[in-house]
Amino acid sequence: MEDRQNSAYVNYKQYGLRFDLSNNSFSCFYDSRGCVVKNAGVEGVYKHGKKLFDLGDYRRSSFRIEQEMDASKLAIHFENGPEALSELTLIFGLSSAGIQLRMDTRGDIDYHFNGSLQWGKDMEHDTFAVNLNRDGQDLRCALGPAASTVDNALFDRNDDAALEFFGAAPVLLHYDWLEKTYKFALSTVGNDIIRGFGIRVQTRVYEGRFNIPYCAINKQNTFSTPPAGWMTWYAVQFDANENTVLENARWQAKNLKDFGANTIWVDWEWFHSDMSGVGYPDTDSFHPDPRRYPNGLKHVADEIKKLGLIPALWVGFTNDPTENEQIKNNPDILLIRKPTWCGQYFLDASNPKYLKEYIPAVFRQVLDWGYEALKWDCLPNTLGYLDQCHDNMFDPEITSEMALRQAISEARKVVGPDFYMLSCSGRTSRDITMAVDIFDAARIGGDIFQWSEFITQCVQRAMKFYALHNVVIYDDPDNVILREKFNSFDQARSRLSFVSLLGLPLTLGDSLPQLPEDRIELLRRGLPAVDAHPMDIRENVHNSRIVKVNLAVERPFERWNVVDVLNLLVEDVDISLDLYTDLHLPEGKYLVYDYWKDAFLGEFDTAIPLRLGPCASRVLCVRSNLDRPQILSTSRHITQGAVDIRSMDWNEKTGTLSVTSDVIAKDPYTVTLHVPENLRPFNEGNQSYSPEYKSVGACLWRFTLKPEQTGSLSWSVAFMCKHPV
Repeated sequence: MEDRQNSAYVNYKQYGLRFDLSNNSFSCFYDSRGCVVKNAGVEGVYKHGKKLFDLGDYRRSSFRIEQEMDASKLAIHFENGPEALSELTLIFGLSSAGIQLRMDTRGDIDYHFNGSLQWGKDMEHDTFAVNLNRDGQDLRCALGPAASTVDNALFDRNDDAALEFFGAAPVLLHYDWLEKTYKFALSTVGNDIIRGFGIRVQTRVYEGRFNIPYCAINKQNTFSTPPAGWMTWYAVQFDANENTVLENARWQAKNLKDFGANTIWVDWEWFHSDMSGVGYPDTDSFHPDPRRYPNGLKHVADEIKKLGLIPALWVGFTNDPTENEQIKNNPDILLIRKPTWCGQYFLDASNPKYLKEYIPAVFRQVLDWGYEALKWDCLPNTLGYLDQCHDNMFDPEITSEMALRQAISEARKVVGPDFYMLSCSGRTSRDITMAVDIFDAARIGGDIFQWSEFITQCVQRAMKFYALHNVVIYDDPDNVILREKFNSFDQARSRLSFVSLLGLPLTLGDSLPQLPEDRIELLRRGLPAVDAHPMDIRENVHNSRIVKVNLAVERPFERWNVVDVLNLLVEDVDISLDLYTDLHLPEGKYLVYDYWKDAFLGEFDTAIPLRLGPCASRVLCVRSNLDRPQILSTSRHITQGAVDIRSMDWNEKTGTLSVTSDVIAKDPYTVTLHVPENLRPFNEGNQSYSPEYKSVGACLWRFTLKPEQTGSLSWSVAFMCKHPV
């Protein structure tokens, strides 16, 4: 039927659509989420890139609703329009597959659509622009609500659901800081007579793709952003003791705490003497080794806290190297006695006494000692013995995984919902993902000492599991080792760059007082661990040659990309980094700065030629040329502004760039500016900081601030013509 009322509504199952004929806009609805696309419409009708008219130029419109067997349709017909296209029909089809829009039109006519998207309660922090089906050998991640040219969906971390665009027309997503929402724009370019696009909702995205029990990561836990700090095992191994822990803690507090190193990890040596699995007498899960920790673990935790750091503890409470009192008094909780590197008394995770007595006792002790985070190891070994001795379990009717999940759930009840629990698994997908809904983080690989282990246990594992990071868990790549025994300087820098730009937990695996100054400087530039999230929901592999990490940064004042290009080979490699196919940037001119080389590479509009040395990284900051004075790079962190720039404003009238930066006491803060040829910076004379500007190349200026204290520092730079008339 035809009708001349102001709006039309159509519904099919979960989907609904309302078209407002008074302003020619439409909104889409989905189940209990309500409106998901708001006030979308045709921005204009174009031919060969030139705007011809918009829908307001039609003098008459009407609609027709049709109910089909497996769909509902709404047709909006426009008449008495411009000579170029006197009639036009928009057809919305709603089905279980989503909402699709097509236009009956000539092949040389294109339509530009835009609108607002409502997907999630907190779209700045918990809704991510992603691609749901992209192939590629790069790792894309974002800091803030960033989007790129290849993103086709919004993912809501809180409920594992995505709002996806599909069809031939590519969509461009962006975040509107004023309205606190994502918006979209797309153009139906092409030569088809009938063209359009679709919108659909994907539910249980992670649960279905990765076969995991989904629960959004708890950002209220001990670490609202990934932790960073020193750990005993990789640094000193079985030489760990109270003195070495506190020596490194004091050094970290003095030299790295302000940079973001906030944690000290006491690893497994607190009740293990070697790899035999056989314990020292009277040393077990309840009693630290008195030779190593004569004052007890509570004393160590207290001293760490006095330094303003967070104490964290390794535990292996599914087994013990020594027959502790709990096992002696409850022999039926023992599943098997078999010396393994981590212990010899493996416990039955399905036994009620283990679940209701042993677990509460041993985990309550961790709290009593004052630790605020834990790393639970030996889970893959335990899982294997639960399989091997399954018929001997108290409850053989449940799976091994279910038995172990029960134990982890009981531990969670003891420590509480906001206590940081790291699963130290890392062997297979089975043990890594078994309890991602209970743990806050999971180790994704094995031990990393040699460069080859960094490739297999860090790079390859990050490629496989990065989609989980900061969505359900923190991906923990274990330790970042920088010392000369295991790395050339380029290898050390490559390790640090890879982990830091991906925003992974940054655990320091060297004796800090003994680490050379140039490698300490690497740590300063990689700390803190940034709050990055993935932009591709997939597993991935690389070609064993080159790995590209592309971090998109979105801030209210600017957006830019930081790219780590990592050469895995022990030979020189020449590559071309394409701005569009590799970095997924819109067309334009981009200024590129090499952070580690401290060099401006130039302005590019297509590709960046690069040479990488053996096992080396190039970390590039890629910023759109704004054709005005702008920051090119800052020295504080390899993200070059994402960690340190709190606010920034350009005043066109006064020609002044005003910035507030987070700086570190005694750490020189160098800012490199790109300035058009006809301008130069000058001191206004009324600033608390009056830096000396130095020309360091064509259009390049640099200055260094030397802050006396850690905190926020406001500064500004005024510009004047080089040759005023």
